[in-house]
Amino acid sequence: MEIAGFKMSGLVDTGFPLVPQAETQIESVFGIRIGSLGFLISTAVYCEVLDKVQVSAMPNVHPWISGLLNLRGNLVPVFDLHRVLEEKAADPKKRRLFAIDRGDKAAALWIDSFPEIKNSASLLPLEELPLLAPILQAFVTGAYEQDGQVWLKPQFEDFFKVLGHHQHKTEETVT
Repeated sequence: MEIAGFKMSGLVDTGFPLVPQAETQIESVFGIRIGSLGFLISTAVYCEVLDKVQVSAMPNVHPWISGLLNLRGNLVPVFDLHRVLEEKAADPKKRRLFAIDRGDKAAALWIDSFPEIKNSASLLPLEELPLLAPILQAFVTGAYEQDGQVWLKPQFEDFFKVLGHHQHKTEETVT
């Protein structure tokens, strides 16, 4: 069979026009846990678990900034979202550093265990976002449920920018 000059093999000529089939795209995503919260990151985004890296502390920074690490010549900020979200941190022996993105866009955060690979088809979308910390609420674009665990889909790049610029409120003392 020939259509517009292209030879189509393996098709039976039914006399009906060809209709494109709707594709159901099933995407794999990384699931990471921070305290009681789960976060989803597309596998299209470059991510890596870092082992045995030195995080250099910095003075006079927000308590949720653990410091900087040198990742292949790039200085990468390390965030502790447990402190931002007021979540209990996992056992230090189980915590891992998880880097998201590359080069000058890279950021790392502490996660409670190794990432899990999730199938997007098995995640049930929630109609409403759960109640979240105000600093996080604006950066979550969707929420899903799987086996009783809520998984959030954040815009990490924008969230990290805000965390680096966010003004930490300190208690003022009256003299």
